[in-house]
Amino acid sequence: MTQTNPLCIIIVKKCYFEREPEAKKSGVKLGLGDFIFYSVLIGRAALYDLMTVFTCFVAVVTGLFCTLMLLAVFKKALPALPISIALGFIFYCATKEFLIPFIITLSTVQLFI
Repeated sequence: MTQTNPLCIIIVKKCYFEREPEAKKSGVKLGLGDFIFYSVLIGRAALYDLMTVFTCFVAVVTGLFCTLMLLAVFKKALPALPISIALGFIFYCATKEFLIPFIITLSTVQLFI
């Protein structure tokens, strides 16, 4: 008959019961690919102007917030890229085509808002 240490049995049982199954883990998970696409968009905006970087950053964060809100409403997995990238691209084009020329025009006339 072998004798076991009661402390070892308690430690083994505690470790066994503290494990949470993978299926029950909840939370928002964002893949590495999402961050790569976000950084490419922000990097492309950085090649043009600093204001474009800020507007794209705000658009991406707003898109992530919208995705989280939709996640709370639908209660199922949603892709994180479409809304953020679409808003980022729209803001990138709008800033590059409309906002920067508008600000340059205001600065040449020396009109400050």
